[in-house]
Order: sequence, then C-alpha cells, then structure tokens
Amino acid sequence: MPHRFRFRFAASAALCAALALGVFACNKGGGDGAESGEVGAATGEKADDKPVVKKKPSVRPTLSTFRPLLEESARAEVDAGGLLVDFGAGDQHKFTRGSWKTSWGERKTEGGTTFVEMNTATAHFDAFVHSGAIQEVVLRTRSPIAGQRIAIRVDGKEYGAADVGAEWGLARVTLGANGVPAGRHRVQIYVAKPNPSGARLQVDWAWLRTAEGAGDPVMVPRLLTVKLAGSPKRALPTPTSRTYSFYLHPPAGGQLVFDYGSDKPTDFKVRATVDDGAGGTKTEELFASAGKAEWEEAKVDLSAYAGKATRLDLVAEGQGGLGGWGEPEVMIAPDSPSAAAGAKPKNVMVILVDTVRADVFAAWNPDNDIKTPVFDRLVSEGVAFKNAYNNENWTKPSVATLLSGLYPATHNTKKDSSALPEAVEILPQRMKKAGFATGGFVANGYVSNKFGFEKGWDFFTNYIRESRTSDASVVFKEALEWIVANKDKPQFVYIQTIDPHVVYKVDERFSGLYFEGQYTGPLGSSITAQNQIDIGKGKLKVSERDMRWLKALYYGEVSFHDEYLGQFVAELEKMGWLDDTLVVLTNDHGEELREHGRLGHGHSLYDELLRSPLAIRYPKMFKPAVLDEVVESVDVTPTILDLMGVPPAKDADGLSLAPLLRGEPVPRPYYAISEFLDSKRAVRVGPWKLVVGGREYELFDVVSDPGETENQAEKANVALRTAEVYLGEGLSAPTKTQRRLEVATVRKFKASDADIDPELRKQLEALGYFGE
Repeated sequence: MPHRFRFRFAASAALCAALALGVFACNKGGGDGAESGEVGAATGEKADDKPVVKKKPSVRPTLSTFRPLLEESARAEVDAGGLLVDFGAGDQHKFTRGSWKTSWGERKTEGGTTFVEMNTATAHFDAFVHSGAIQEVVLRTRSPIAGQRIAIRVDGKEYGAADVGAEWGLARVTLGANGVPAGRHRVQIYVAKPNPSGARLQVDWAWLRTAEGAGDPVMVPRLLTVKLAGSPKRALPTPTSRTYSFYLHPPAGGQLVFDYGSDKPTDFKVRATVDDGAGGTKTEELFASAGKAEWEEAKVDLSAYAGKATRLDLVAEGQGGLGGWGEPEVMIAPDSPSAAAGAKPKNVMVILVDTVRADVFAAWNPDNDIKTPVFDRLVSEGVAFKNAYNNENWTKPSVATLLSGLYPATHNTKKDSSALPEAVEILPQRMKKAGFATGGFVANGYVSNKFGFEKGWDFFTNYIRESRTSDASVVFKEALEWIVANKDKPQFVYIQTIDPHVVYKVDERFSGLYFEGQYTGPLGSSITAQNQIDIGKGKLKVSERDMRWLKALYYGEVSFHDEYLGQFVAELEKMGWLDDTLVVLTNDHGEELREHGRLGHGHSLYDELLRSPLAIRYPKMFKPAVLDEVVESVDVTPTILDLMGVPPAKDADGLSLAPLLRGEPVPRPYYAISEFLDSKRAVRVGPWKLVVGGREYELFDVVSDPGETENQAEKANVALRTAEVYLGEGLSAPTKTQRRLEVATVRKFKASDADIDPELRKQLEALGYFGE
C-alpha cells in the first residue's frame, strides 16, 4: 500500500517561518509517520573561503548495519515537551494496539491532513510517560456535527471536557494542579453528545504535555535531508528540544553510530534505560556533546545492553533550529560471508506432526529424554529455528496460515465451521501451476475438502474423513508409494500425521519408555478428549502418578511416530530422492499437559501450544545451523516458494526466510504475532512474550522462564513497552511488505514505472535529492 504524503505547515512555525529570511528550505512531502523533506543552511560562503579541515575517517565502513534507526523512525516515541501521539501516522499503533479493541478506525486523508475516526463514542490509547507529570491533554480534532463536546479520563478518572468545532482545532483539558505522575496510563476520550447521523469524531494528534510552559508541538517530518555547512544528511530533525525513543534489544557488540549538529545552541545526549528487576528502571547517559553548525560523527558502545529490552533515547535540548541526528544506526562487526547457494531442489516435502510439542525434540529442549532420533537427525542436517511460533493454537487456522502465507485474521478461517475462502490461494495450487506433481496425505479432519483445503492437489487423501486408519505407519507407507509412482516428476508432498493427538493409545513398547511398572489407575490404557475435559473440570480426579501415565502415553505416541518416520526416510534415501528434496519439518500447534491447568489445545497462547519445531533441510543449499531469530509459520509458504524458484503468492502476509537461511543482512527485528480467536493476541520479540486480552496483560521472559510462570507486566516496564510497540505494529499491518513501508521513513519513489531501489534512494537522498 503506497504512503499518503503530507506535510503539516500549520504547526511548523518554528521551523518554516524562516523561509522569508532564506534560512531554510521546507518542502512538501512525506508520508504517514514517514515524512521526508529537506532543510538546508544558506551560508553565503564560497567553498574557496573555507579553511580545509581534515576530519577523522568515518567508522561506518568498518562496521555492518544491524538496525538503521532512520529507516524505522515510525517505531520511535517522540517527546516534544510531552509525549506526542500522531494518529495520522503509523506512530499511533504502538499506543492503540494496532486499533485492536481500542475503538479507532482506519486512517483517512482530507485536505492534506491524515487522521483517524473514533469507531464509537469512546476510544482510548495507552502511553508510558517517563519525562515528568502530565499537565495537560491536547487533541487536534474536529467534529462532523455542531456543538460537540468531549471529556478526557486518565486511568478512569475524568479531568474535564472541551468543545470541538467543525474545523480542525485544539481541544485542551488540564489534569489538575499537580498533573498525573509519570508512568503507564490509559487515556480515554468520551464524546459527550450523541450523534444520530453516525458521523464520527476525527483526531489528528494528541499531546500529553509534561513541560511547564511548553509551546504546542512543532509537527515536522521524522525524516528530513538536513544540510549543515553545505553537507546534506538524512536526519531525525530537532527543530525544538525533542527526544526520539527507540525500543530494541541491542545485539552483542552493538555500536550506535550517528552524526549530530545544529546551527543553534543544542546539547545532544544518548541515554539507555532498562528495567532494574524490582519494578523500576535505571538510566545511564552514554553520550553528551554540544552540537556545532556542521556534522560530527560519534560512536556509542551498546555492548552492556546486549539482549536486554532497552529504551534508547536520542535527546536534543536547546534552542532548536536547523539540525538533527544524521543517519543513526546500530552497527556490528562485519558479517561473515554468506553460505554459497547450491543447486535448487527438485522436490519439496512438508512433514507436519499434528499436536507435537516443540520441547520433545533435542534442538528445542536438550535436557529432555524423549526418544526421537530420526526427527532429531533431520533437524541436525538442516537449519533449526529455535524460536519459531505458530500463529494460532489449533489446527484449522494454523494450517490455513501455514499453507497460505496469511495470518488467521486475514484468511479468517478461525471458527469450527469456517471454510477457507475460495479466493485464498494455498501452496499446492502455486506448486501445481509451476509444474510440480502435488500429493497430500492428511490425518486431521479439519484439513479436508469440507473446509476448503482440497485445492491444487493431483492426489489428496484425508484419513479421518475417509474413516481409515490414521497411524503414521499407514500415512508414511502410502506417501512413499505415491512418491515412488511419481519419482520422475518434480514433486510437492504434504504429509500431516496425527499420532500425538488424542486419543493417546500406544503399544507398551513405546509407553514403557516413559513409565515404570504397570498402570492400574482410573485413566485406563488410553486417554480420550473426554478424559481431558473431565480432568480439566475436576470431574475426574487424578494423582501425580496418573499424570505421569498420561504423559507417558503422549510421549509414547511421539516415539511411535518417529519409528515410522525413520522407515520412511530410510526408503527415500535408498532411492536417492531425499538428496534432491527440500524438507520442511513443523507442527500446527503443541499440547497442554497441565502446565497452566489445562489439557489439550485451543485454550491459550502459552508456549506449550505456540512453539513450533520448525526446521528446513537441504544441505546442498545451506549449512546446518540453529538460528535464534523469532520467526513464525506465516513465513513458511513464502520461504518454500522462494527456495524452489516459484513466483511468490499474491498478497501474502508472510515473507521469505531464505535471506536469513543464507546469512544475508535482513531487516530486524523478527517477531511473531499469535492469535486466539478474537479474544487474545500475543507477540514474541527478543526474549519477551506479551499476551493481551482486553485489559489483561501477561508478560514473560521465556528464555529465563520457559514455563511462563512469572507475569512481569507490573515490573518490567521497558520490556512491556518494547513488546507493545511491535504488537501494535504487527496488528495494524499484517502484510509484512506493507508493514515495512509503515515502519520505513523513506518514501517509495517511482520514475516512469521503475522503483528506485532502497540503496540508490539512500545515496541520492544523502546528496540532497528528492527534497524539491
């Protein structure tokens, strides 16, 4: 989706009034929170009049870019005498949870102003204010009807009301003599007068003023090409005192590199804030220097913050004017050379083990004693994604996402009766169009023609719908027969086994691996779905020994599956088929074994359900590795298409992981969004996992607390805010290509019908082009 460009002149007097004096050149342009323009100083000097000063060489050529902060300035919070929330930009989503359950509508543009409408008479946004007490809430707003009035509540307390006119104007509500202390707050806007016409209140921006006597905020683009001493740089501008706050997890050995300068007295500071582990935060000033009327380069070591949720504040204090932060970026030591790509695979095979937990496999849980030697071997020969996530917690929406590259909220196949829409194209359709023979072997009734999954197959069988035995022994045997019969053709094979799913019933040879002696308790020789329900409701009382038996049956099913997987793989190796085949191993969800009081799945967004044992094996193309990046199943289909040389699916939400597999530089961070119907959403970013349901927040450090037992939402403020930033971004823009446009501060330029690639665009902007 292209950006809608705008530049707000009405509130930009401090920057643009100097036009008459010829000091600045302000140019219309920019986008939704990603605006760009150009300002420059007219020095009046000839180049020959200037003394030649030899500057120190830049450190940038010796490092590699890890996070170019200028390219993601929409993720930054902006404080200009108070926190500024731009509802007409991508900036708003970190405050409104991507508009999910906060009553904010779509963005609109009229008369050069981009804004949002309130969907109901009440809407809210959440803000973490850390620069002082909130003195006043200011909204730039207008009403479609005359005589409108709004009230402002903060954390449920009403502080006052203000009139709203039919034209754009400022509505102000003062928050008492002492204001509202710094911290996390919910700001609610109430429309006092009913509107029978259905027209809705429109909001451009909100400002939570904290500084005494601060003037109204100067609304300038977050990206400007700024010239100091004749040298242009793309920069975060500082027309007044303001702070850009980025929430991130610095990498090991990370260095913040930037240029800074201003033609007016301005102090530039870099501060880092992290949680102190006791409910508070600690801040350290890492850099401080007075700016000059020319660019100076600086480097700040972030090594002490590696892997920690960190708020990185770029602070400018002073008279403002022409200046800013030039090309700030987090950099690391140069990347090692990428692995050379080998021959493209002839075939691709997806093996999805229904209901298997990631932590039963060695790559995801080295301390477990579950016997899965074949699965573990295949994983060890490929790239294992240690932090892979499913996007839903039960089969139908999860597999629909895996095969379509669309988030559950997009394909909307989330209810028990939902069928995959006809317009949604799935992976077998793409592969068949590309000339592959397509075979599907599925042992779950939800992935069937009844629910729209029959598209694109040359051969498809669903063992449950056809009332046939669904054991792995049968599924793998028939899949092997089809592969042999079609071995002269390139193949796409999809195998979904279901052995770890209830009913848990397995030969004692496998259950005996995990249970000593004979079991004589109330559960009997198998576990059914009804048993799970009765235990969950307390109708069936179970002891610790009973639970050991239940788990032994589940783990026995996993080992049973692995034995027949081994026989299948051995036959494929004998015929040489596996050597030319891209193999993807994964699940659709895990299984709750009473870690959080439940059995089964489809109930929660804890890791026992969401973690995926995702691995991709093709030794000819990439070396074995274990990657820590957080990835998600929505990217599986785009990755397969990319690696197989098949054109990408139209309008997919996901993006290919192939650059990550090849060790190429990639935009960061990777993070995962998961859904539970319409009641809950979760995000995993860095070591942190946030689960949100209405006003309920659960925050876990899943690295130090993999069982998700300690909710740190009340005491890890920086980590919570970091997770919120990415949750809001992900929910607002599920299509990742669109998401990157929202995040990037650089416009997408076109000459004729050709896009200017990002690197060339960056080079040209640095030279002062695109400012007119």
